[in-house]
Amino acid sequence: MAVIKKRKKRLPERLGEGAVIPAVRRHRLWVVFSLSLLWVGIVIWRLYSIQIADFETWQNWALRQHFSVVKLASERGPILDRSGQILAVSVPASSIYARPRQIKDKNRVASELSELLGIRRSIILEKLSSSAPFVWIKRQLPRIYAERLKGLKLAGVGSMLESRRFYPYSSAAGVLIGKVGIDGNGLSGIELLYEPRLHKPYHRAKVYRDALGNLIDITPVSSAGVLRLPKGNALQLTIDAEIQAVVDSELELGRKNANAKSAFAVMIDADSGDVLAISQAPQINLNTSIKHSSQVLTNLAVESVFEPGSILKPIVLAAALEERLVSLNSKIDCENGAFRIGRHVIRDVHPEGILSVRDVIVRSSNIGMSKIGAMLGKNLLYSYLRRFGLGEKSSLGLPGESAGILRPPEKWATIDVATHSFGQGVAVTPLQIVRAVAAIANGGKLPRLNLLMRENNIELKPVISEGTAEKVRQAMLAVVEDPHGTGKRAAIDGILIGGKTGTAQKPVKNGRGYQPGAYIASFVGFADGANAGINRRLVLLVSIDEPDTDSIYGGILAAPVFKRIIKKSLYILATRKELKTPGNKDNLVLASYHAGA
Repeated sequence: MAVIKKRKKRLPERLGEGAVIPAVRRHRLWVVFSLSLLWVGIVIWRLYSIQIADFETWQNWALRQHFSVVKLASERGPILDRSGQILAVSVPASSIYARPRQIKDKNRVASELSELLGIRRSIILEKLSSSAPFVWIKRQLPRIYAERLKGLKLAGVGSMLESRRFYPYSSAAGVLIGKVGIDGNGLSGIELLYEPRLHKPYHRAKVYRDALGNLIDITPVSSAGVLRLPKGNALQLTIDAEIQAVVDSELELGRKNANAKSAFAVMIDADSGDVLAISQAPQINLNTSIKHSSQVLTNLAVESVFEPGSILKPIVLAAALEERLVSLNSKIDCENGAFRIGRHVIRDVHPEGILSVRDVIVRSSNIGMSKIGAMLGKNLLYSYLRRFGLGEKSSLGLPGESAGILRPPEKWATIDVATHSFGQGVAVTPLQIVRAVAAIANGGKLPRLNLLMRENNIELKPVISEGTAEKVRQAMLAVVEDPHGTGKRAAIDGILIGGKTGTAQKPVKNGRGYQPGAYIASFVGFADGANAGINRRLVLLVSIDEPDTDSIYGGILAAPVFKRIIKKSLYILATRKELKTPGNKDNLVLASYHAGA
């Protein structure tokens, strides 16, 4: 009891009214108070910094944590033909994606998607097993797939809107137009050549992330929730979609009839240089999802280099006529089919004696052309070949275009003058040949080839005189009209058709000599549409590569294809009333041709 009383006695001394706190303890209280005040100040300053002073900085940091960006193919500009018909256009498409971490039953989801998309289940399951937070399952599908996907209600699987390329004319000019990659970039052809004009940079779509960093939703880019992709500029070509479709169809038929490896064709307007059609067979349909190899995407009419054979003869004739070394009536001894030059022997398929220069072209005598070439000599011959555009690229600038092979004359052997005169030892491209023949068809002016529509034509200087061009045209008309002409199968009643056949051996690749049994059968010519009421002169080259049939000759294989294409093309132009004189009924004769073509 004494102890208790003693403690009670001390309490008033320590804590009672008027008691004095020791200095040490007072100091400690001030320290605690100061630290608390400092802490409160720091908190207030930090709140001010985050919410007011540095709001944008911290907001951007938070957005980077909660948002991600997915690259989507932007909308490419349309490609149009000369009359405004759509050759290629970007259309909305759905791309299916998955968030693997949100998918619990991956086997079931893989089976559902496999059935929906037609993709092997194992491929989809591999994607769903990825450690990545976001994976593409299939991109750029028709939008109906997105609707069907919604009906499946698969957690962790969704779709977003992209843009994909669609070709209304299917395979028409497919290789020329070119391919677009899955990300919307041009990979070949015109799509690649005019990429900066057709394509805006890819679109960045924002996606939300959850607390674990998983992608959970797509940010809409408009109030309506519709994805508005940037769009490239339109591109209008000189190609005529209807004529292009005719060339494609007839060329493939010609290839099949000849059982050939491939075929190619180019049609241009002789006066303007506008390219109306560029075709090859077999064709490709870029609307399919098949992956096309670089070899399949090779534009044969642009990138092919081949020995022209006899289709070069009109150009050599033009040079000799321009230099006044011969006339169409000059006589040439064709040596009955065999002519020796040094240790080489030049031969004709059909032996001939003395022929006029006109008939040398009509009957396609190699010996006759060798003698005409000898009159020119190597320097003049080379000069005229260059003047007609051989040995240089055209103005089109298409990817992979070749300049051909035309060696300088100082590297020619004696035999080269003879062989070059009938189209051997020199390599050309299809574009070079149609351009050169256009200069003959239009009166002597070498046109500048165009793929893009333009308002005014460029004034061109003549490469030969109009008189010379007319003489060569007369010889080429005789190739088709004369009973002995090699191009009789290209004739169209009532229409002026001139041309030249050619059958050339294919050289051995990376070696000397020629491949046994490998030929290119060609026909190049012009059609004057005046009798059909059309103020146009069309030039067309048709080449059948490595035919496997009884005949290998251009007059047999290529000339009929030329005829069908020109006949249907003139009918299209005539019935469209394009550049036709009002009241002119001459074109009606083509209706009967078209019906039976």
